[in-house]
Amino acid sequence: MASLLCDLGVAARVVKNGKILLVQEATGSHQGKWGLPKGHVDPGESPETAALRELQEEAGYSGSVMGLVGVRTALRKDHPAVFLCYDVHIEGDHQPSDTGEISSSQWFSLTELGSVQWVSETMQQLAVDGLTHRMVIRNHSGLTQRQTPYAVYRSSMASSLQPRGGHE
Repeated sequence: MASLLCDLGVAARVVKNGKILLVQEATGSHQGKWGLPKGHVDPGESPETAALRELQEEAGYSGSVMGLVGVRTALRKDHPAVFLCYDVHIEGDHQPSDTGEISSSQWFSLTELGSVQWVSETMQQLAVDGLTHRMVIRNHSGLTQRQTPYAVYRSSMASSLQPRGGHE
């Protein structure tokens, strides 16, 4: 099987006490606009690890991935671009960091989201969904023993659709 280069981006969606964590871009074409903590996956890094790294770098929180909540696909310059959004549970205290990418981080309620200037419609919809009808596809890693860690995300309904005694 031939490999294919892919632009792989991730985001961390954090909801706590009826509010969602957003970050404000400090530079670039989205300067002043709000979205979820996000970024690209680095070589040798899993998407889940990248989402947690971006959360730490951009908003100063550590956390753990609870599950996958959104996938956006597109073509950019004839190459696939995939964006994965994870629900993240934050742990510990806020440790502010200054990367220069983000000018502010703030918690927003559902009613406050209408006044936000968004990085993208995707970010807006993921934020609204997180505060209205949160649905998470959980990680079911370990279905097959592997040498390196991997994650399998599937809905609970998917198990009834798999062939009996079959392989993935």
